[in-house]
Amino acid sequence: MSNTPKIIEQQFEEIRNLIILHRTRALQNVNEESLTMSWQIGQIVSYRLKTNEWGSKVVTQLSEYLRAKDPSLKGYSRRNIYNMVNFYEAYSSPEFAELVQELNLLQIVQPETAQIGDEMGVTKK
Repeated sequence: MSNTPKIIEQQFEEIRNLIILHRTRALQNVNEESLTMSWQIGQIVSYRLKTNEWGSKVVTQLSEYLRAKDPSLKGYSRRNIYNMVNFYEAYSSPEFAELVQELNLLQIVQPETAQIGDEMGVTKK
């Protein structure tokens, strides 16, 4: 690169910066989708556990079902599914909503994500 004229090196750097920018955006989108998926799984499982539609054995069966249907799915052990439930319950709680209001974090936290949807048969907060 030491023989590369300065103007060419700047142009190359511009392209490298574009690659970094779009790679970063792609990773952010993947992370956002992963969080949304975990939230939704946690919501569904939490609701079914709280209404006694499911017991803890069903969560184990769900984990085994996912593993059997698609062995490439990783991260859906019984423990991880309960982590998704805990994630959902912690960040959809009235206590969390109050903390967000108290600390004026509405520009950071998206309140519509922290609500229970009607599709689960539960009214919104």
